[in-house]
Amino acid sequence: MSFNTYEQGLKQATDQANKAIQIEFSLSTLSPITSPLGVLQKAFPAYILAAEIYSNLISSNLVPLHEISNIKRKWRLVLERAEKIKGKIENLGSQVGRVEITDQGEELAILRRSSKVNGIDIPLWTSEPCKNEFQSIEKFIDDRQPELAEEQLKHNPLWKEIPPDCWDTKYSDNSSWILKQGPVSDCSVVVALGVRLEYDKQFKPPIDRQSLYPKDENGRAVRSENGKHVLKLLLNGVWRKVTFDALLPHSSELHPLYTTCQPANVFSDAPATSVGAPAVPLLLKGYFKVFGGYSLKGSNPAPDQYAITGWIPERVSLKEGFQREKEWKRLFQHWKEGNIMISLGTGERVSEGLARLHAYGVVALREDGDERLVDVFDPGSTAFTMSWDRICLEFEALHLNWKSSLMPTVATRHWTWPKPTNDSTSITNPQYRLNVSSSSSNQEIWILLSQHYTSKDRPLDDIALHVFEEHGHGAKRGRLIRPERADQTSPYANDMHVLVRYPLRQAESSLLVIPARDRGNFQTAFTLNTFVSEGSTLSLDRISQTMPFFQCISGSLNSRNAGGHPGNPTHLLNPQYKVVLGPPTRGLKLKGRIALQGHKEKAWNVKLLWGKGELISDVSDDMIIADTGPYSHGMAYCDVPHVDSGTFTLVVSTFEPDQTGSYTLSFEATGPVSITSIPSEGAGMYSRIVNGAWDEVSSGGRPSSGGYSQNPKVEVMLPTPGTVSSRLFLPLPSPTAINLTIFRRDTGGGLGEQICTTGPYSDVISGVSTGKVILDKGIYVFVPSSYEPVKGKWTMKIWSDVAISVESV
Repeated sequence: MSFNTYEQGLKQATDQANKAIQIEFSLSTLSPITSPLGVLQKAFPAYILAAEIYSNLISSNLVPLHEISNIKRKWRLVLERAEKIKGKIENLGSQVGRVEITDQGEELAILRRSSKVNGIDIPLWTSEPCKNEFQSIEKFIDDRQPELAEEQLKHNPLWKEIPPDCWDTKYSDNSSWILKQGPVSDCSVVVALGVRLEYDKQFKPPIDRQSLYPKDENGRAVRSENGKHVLKLLLNGVWRKVTFDALLPHSSELHPLYTTCQPANVFSDAPATSVGAPAVPLLLKGYFKVFGGYSLKGSNPAPDQYAITGWIPERVSLKEGFQREKEWKRLFQHWKEGNIMISLGTGERVSEGLARLHAYGVVALREDGDERLVDVFDPGSTAFTMSWDRICLEFEALHLNWKSSLMPTVATRHWTWPKPTNDSTSITNPQYRLNVSSSSSNQEIWILLSQHYTSKDRPLDDIALHVFEEHGHGAKRGRLIRPERADQTSPYANDMHVLVRYPLRQAESSLLVIPARDRGNFQTAFTLNTFVSEGSTLSLDRISQTMPFFQCISGSLNSRNAGGHPGNPTHLLNPQYKVVLGPPTRGLKLKGRIALQGHKEKAWNVKLLWGKGELISDVSDDMIIADTGPYSHGMAYCDVPHVDSGTFTLVVSTFEPDQTGSYTLSFEATGPVSITSIPSEGAGMYSRIVNGAWDEVSSGGRPSSGGYSQNPKVEVMLPTPGTVSSRLFLPLPSPTAINLTIFRRDTGGGLGEQICTTGPYSDVISGVSTGKVILDKGIYVFVPSSYEPVKGKWTMKIWSDVAISVESV
């Protein structure tokens, strides 16, 4: 289980041990004729869990020295009780079941496994360092220094401590600061610090009072007597401890080869050897130590700001559906209230005067009459003002950090995406149910997905958050509804963090949250944080795959079967499956889950239909049993409501036709489930396609119009008897009602005997079909017609089990 102090860990272990003892004690209340086996099977894992918590407490380094032997004694006692219980179970002719590690135990293990980054140990933060940690006589020197950037190495760097007198200079909280980046690569963390310093000037919570140690009684960073410093960083799911020495790289002339921070009123007069405020370069050293050195490259300050301050990161694209008026109002109001820090990022293409893939800090947002202005600084120590409208044109993204106290109610979970295998029929994204109870429905819940960082040499995975809202909180869970706007579903991003701000529809809401990864090469841990305003309650629980029956298949959309959404006449081409659901035990109603994971750049949908396992040409509302809702990138999911056992049809599609890509489809159910592919229309037969059009001359209309014989004609010759099927449809959706009729060609080449017809004229999107018709050897005429004479294109598909020749006449 998760704990932050010795007292918390001891209470959890003691409570679990008492629970196990109570379970074992209940043996004394059993009737002499009742088997004790059931109670023993419950007591054994309870004792094991207690031992697990004691073990985690011992390894946490939280236990005071004088209590270690006592905690180890308690750990041995519960293990001995577990062994005795195990012996009793085996004496009764049974065996203990496999003890499952709880979610809490696995989460703690994940956090501990994530405590090594770039070969550096960064243990969990348990308490503030003691003063004597920085007062030993022996000088503290790291066994290795952060890797230097190429530009630093050109100056023959020396690692030296900042002169002690630099710590004696006192600065006012109202000072304006200028950061000089120096010969280092990472502009983003420098921007993050610069933005924070400007924030401190206005709102007075100095940055060095939050994260760098040692400190004085006022919370300001001070010089360490033994050269040891500690940085508190929020990384890989929790606050962590980074320990490093006070040495910094200098040139042979003792010029700083690192970012310096000078008061604005002395910056221009400061000598080249001036260090300025020592806390900033030391904080940066601790940060660079963890993230792989001064050569670290970056252009997004929001993750850096999050690691240092804990303020919630958000990236807002200025290019994709951006609403500049709405966003200005939101940002400007929160800026005035001190709730937000802002930075900017450029893209590959920039105007003159801006650097590509570069980070810039925002010093202020201002309104001057009708003008909306943004004061910006560059880590290269230049500052400028730009209008909001131009900002929206010149930059690629806003990088925001929100004060965490805005959303003080938090629920957190940690888990992993497993290492990919060669098994294509597996879905590896975990699922969480998020229940929210609030006093008002007019608010948002924020969901932050953070992948854990392990090495600068290992690329980040492409990640996304998929959020589905369950309809009818507190009632039976059935079909899921989705956000109406596509931008509520986060696209996949190669970022450390992805934030979704989800508007709540009602005061009591139940959401399904799926943290998703696209491919990836390694096992990757992640943290899921959910935030909501004060006065609300949250519960976030992982949904285990507990339904007893499960089938997972792989498939793909290609140029022949990618038909698009049901509004396209080609929707019929999409992969369709026969789904057979058997009855569950005890005569209960069936229920299930459908999940699809596909290409991240494609928007997917799955529908389960009343189709008797047969090919479906058109989808109507009354046919739908379960639907994953609006098309979503990379993922589709829905619960299947209670249904009777039977045979159904399932359709997989992307939003646009001709969007190709592979997918994995899984179906869980409380009864037996079988999924088999339904052959496409005309599968295994010879196929011909004829594209034509009705024009002024060839648009004859229906037979009673008097001009039917003017309609286009397609001659089909069968060299031997065979089975033929055909379909007529309009390439573009239209209300035009159409018909296809097959005639035997008479001796003069005209229309002879009518063989079959598609029936009454119809305007269904998929078109009209003759179905399978057995034809003798000979020549036949296929006539496409519209009810009223129209101009427009049509497409005819003809299939046959014998080779045929097709010609328009």
